[in-house]
Amino acid sequence: MRRTVTVLISFALSNGIASATTRAEDPPKPVPLTKAGIEFFETHIRPVLVERCYECHSAQSKKVKGGLLLDSHSGLVKGGDSGPTIVPGNVEKSLLIKALRGADPDLAMPPKEKLKALQIEKFEEWIKIGAPDPRTVAVAAVAKVTPNANGKNWWSFRPVKETAAPEVVNKDWPRKKLDSFVLNKLEAVRMAPSPPADPRTLLHRAYLGLTGLRPTYEQAEAFAKDPSEKAYAKVIDTLLASPQYGERWGRHWLDVARYG
Repeated sequence: MRRTVTVLISFALSNGIASATTRAEDPPKPVPLTKAGIEFFETHIRPVLVERCYECHSAQSKKVKGGLLLDSHSGLVKGGDSGPTIVPGNVEKSLLIKALRGADPDLAMPPKEKLKALQIEKFEEWIKIGAPDPRTVAVAAVAKVTPNANGKNWWSFRPVKETAAPEVVNKDWPRKKLDSFVLNKLEAVRMAPSPPADPRTLLHRAYLGLTGLRPTYEQAEAFAKDPSEKAYAKVIDTLLASPQYGERWGRHWLDVARYG
């Protein structure tokens, strides 16, 4: 009798331990995205992935190493040949952290130069808070837009075609073909074009739009004396050739490239 009770207790305990182990190994539920989580990812995680990882682990790579894609949330969660890359909430079980720490030379990433200690700490903190990742574009979707044999249907591979100007009610307003498209949209919502700007206002708009700077008094007065289309075209050409134009619009591209 005692032996039977002992066996039953052992069986129950072993089952309980097994159940607890199974529950502990169940994949954690994804953490809901928050503004703070997205900001942390965009500030500390995405820039490092783009700069140090995408060359070998993105859909745009010439050869994806280890079958690992890090340019989307789905690719990051799925992992590569070595298994899942991250375990949200568990730093020590996340393969990505082990690779970044470089303890195993065969697993170390990036292979050429280890990340700075502060960068690795940010990745560890990111895993601890649940690895928030706002990237919803699937890897397959990214792959579709890359030039390939079937890519001829993509818009950038289609030949340029002449588009006829839409019909407009006020046929006297358009000066060029593009004006008809603008007027067509305005008339669709029962709006009329703004009246022509006076020469000084027109010049200020050109300067502020292209360089972000205002014209001098002398420049404004000189244009006011000759507000012809030829004079305006000359002003535009001068602004487009100025260093200030490159500085203003280059700044927008530097933001996109995460400069600074």
